[in-house]
Amino acid sequence: MRSATARTATAAKRPRAGKRTAKLAVVGSLVLGLVIGTTQPALAAPEPGPGQWFIEDYGIDDLWKKTTGKGVKVAVIDSGVNAEHDDLKDVVSKSKDFSGLDKDGKTPIGGKTTIHHGTAVAGVIAGQGKGAGPTGVAPDVDILSASMWLGPDRPEDSGSTREQADEAIRWAVDSGAKVINMSLGWDDPAWPSSWDESFAYAYEKDVVIVACVGNASQGATQAWSPSTVPGVIGVGGLGKNDKVLKESTAPGTAVDLMGPASDIPIPYYSGGYAEGQGCSFASPIVSGVAALIRAENPDLSADEVTAKLTSTAKPVPGHKGQSKKGKPDPIVGWGRLDPKAAMKSDVPKTVPSAADALADWVTMHRRAKSDPSETESAAPAEDNNPKAVAPKDVVSSQSTPMLGFSVLGAGGLIAVILFALSAVVFIRRRR
Repeated sequence: MRSATARTATAAKRPRAGKRTAKLAVVGSLVLGLVIGTTQPALAAPEPGPGQWFIEDYGIDDLWKKTTGKGVKVAVIDSGVNAEHDDLKDVVSKSKDFSGLDKDGKTPIGGKTTIHHGTAVAGVIAGQGKGAGPTGVAPDVDILSASMWLGPDRPEDSGSTREQADEAIRWAVDSGAKVINMSLGWDDPAWPSSWDESFAYAYEKDVVIVACVGNASQGATQAWSPSTVPGVIGVGGLGKNDKVLKESTAPGTAVDLMGPASDIPIPYYSGGYAEGQGCSFASPIVSGVAALIRAENPDLSADEVTAKLTSTAKPVPGHKGQSKKGKPDPIVGWGRLDPKAAMKSDVPKTVPSAADALADWVTMHRRAKSDPSETESAAPAEDNNPKAVAPKDVVSSQSTPMLGFSVLGAGGLIAVILFALSAVVFIRRRR
């Protein structure tokens, strides 16, 4: 049993020990505050994924300081989006299949060279940046996935692809899409009369429609439909040097904007990741920027968003042609996409109407009751039925995930735990 003197000495130490404990608690809370304070903003703010060179080059990361697209729905009319992919979980809010194959819009369909396509396009728009995955241009938008058959080998049970596209557009509009992305096409610049009504319906409901113009590497000598439909933003491809990527674009009056089309990181439909080539991936970058603008200023109309995008486009290095008032250059349209300028700019005084442009075209060209005959697509055709085209664009896959900001947060938590343990040991030793 300890003496009274010993007990008194121990009692005298307790206040000092209590003070030390209080100080350590204050220091510990400060350390915890520093860890949380430095990691939370990083975790909340988007960061480009591995290989996403265009995010910084095009200033998209600056747009993320204002908006990440929350509240905007973007429809992806394509081969279906694998909503279970690590990079796309909780991204697809609604889906439907139009192929006639009794799918659900979240089950990738199509030939072996095109089945990956819808998942890849959705990743460019709204990827979550998981591990080695890309961060979408507008990572907080809701994706509406409308699946249809792309490429050759279309099953007998799958109907006309142009009819599939027509129905998909109407569904996307009725589902609340503010932007529709169509990274596909038919190598005939013409389109069926049913599209006159479905595209007009989209314009009436204030929807921006973006489509790729086609790839010369697939035999496209002129812009594909639906990029040729008046009011649609037709997108061609540029390389990393900002120059025209000849194999990843096609000329024509349908070309409106040029965007990055080389070495674009994408999620692969069956898991893992890959790199995509072609204007098929320039198109969703433009769609993502359009979604960011609509999220940042919901009062803007679709026509005003389109006008901001086209009026702020930059010249394309090495291209001698020039766009003139009311007449875009047939190779590069209005020029290179400039997201920062488009976001900051005022709405131009003159804003063309997509609905009026389409109505004028219909008045001028729809004199016959029957539709013009449809040509075969750029994909090899086995019969006379038209087929939608999607680029054969995957060049390499990678399945090894990379650790991201979660490691920083976990590391900070471990540091706090170790600090607390060392404090306990220190106090016990002093006792």
